[in-house]
Amino acid sequence: MSSSSAQAPDTPANGNGPQLSDRMFSKKTLAVSVVALAVFGVTAFRIFDIDWGEMWDQVKGVDPLTYLFAGVLYYTSFWFRGVRWRLIVRASGVGAGPNVVGIGNFKYAAIILMGWFANSVAFFRLGDAYRAYALHRETRISLASSLGTLLGERAQDILLVLGLLVVGAIGLLVPGEVPLPIYVIGAAAAVSAVTLLGLIVMRNYGDRLAHRLPDRIEEFYRPIQVGALGSFKARQLPLQFLLGGIGWALEIGRVYFVAESLGLDIGFFVIMSAALTIAVLSTIPTPGGFGFVEGGLTGVLIFLGLGDTQALTLTIVDRSISWISIIIVGGSVFVSWQTFVVRRGRQPKGAVDPQPPDATPVTVDPE
Repeated sequence: MSSSSAQAPDTPANGNGPQLSDRMFSKKTLAVSVVALAVFGVTAFRIFDIDWGEMWDQVKGVDPLTYLFAGVLYYTSFWFRGVRWRLIVRASGVGAGPNVVGIGNFKYAAIILMGWFANSVAFFRLGDAYRAYALHRETRISLASSLGTLLGERAQDILLVLGLLVVGAIGLLVPGEVPLPIYVIGAAAAVSAVTLLGLIVMRNYGDRLAHRLPDRIEEFYRPIQVGALGSFKARQLPLQFLLGGIGWALEIGRVYFVAESLGLDIGFFVIMSAALTIAVLSTIPTPGGFGFVEGGLTGVLIFLGLGDTQALTLTIVDRSISWISIIIVGGSVFVSWQTFVVRRGRQPKGAVDPQPPDATPVTVDPE
């Protein structure tokens, strides 16, 4: 499959990338947003007992420096995620060879930020497809190989979140705390199990399954398999998991300092569980997980001992960083990239069209 045919969803023939504007204002996105708003409205006005005046007073009383520091921690996490993704690309082998132009950690981080922006404004998590397209555009790595590295990255994140949720649940069992709602751990465990099963099937039966696919689909699948399985080389995993863990620690730190900015005295494991609950709920394919994150996180915080008003206030203030600011900052990066890279047709220095992926059976180096 040539690079000209390896386009991301909604990528027009002129190569201008996935049309986010079409997805943002599509009927599906608007319909899902209305449903999400209704879900949040029902929970906020009918289920929770909110003192709106008190909530507004709490929002006005936010300490600006502490709030700003929470934002700094959050955006620092993108750099660590970018470093990890670059290592995953190198470990997978798809970034090796004369036909690939390397890019730095900062650009990997910027591409991740653009992907999160796309997830924040469009239906059905278009951001992952856009990240793969942007890496393909910047490096000459095939779109299928880019998707494979993203699959490996997602698998690592899922395992990290599950592990941290278990640690948080154990921490909440100490006297005076309450256990994390079982559905949060259950959802994370189910997704982790499916992910591990998928990787095992891909590793042990992927070649046999690939031979049964139509030729064009097989050509697209094989680089995905190489990218995904190559991400789990034993020598690279400790550093990749360390970088991923730092990224999640910074997200937990964001929630902690948001609570501090509101003057809320909340236990560490409650903060930890809240941050990870956001990660689980944000996978719901509404723009930015809107409606479900707000309602679900507020409910979890109430279950863990916060008052209704405090829980919703913390949720809204935190979402101003983890969702609204992403739309602003990530949107600015996205517009700049679209303007200076895509629409002006800039290619990486020395770039040529990547060769079609090799259709020979995949062998994954265990190291």
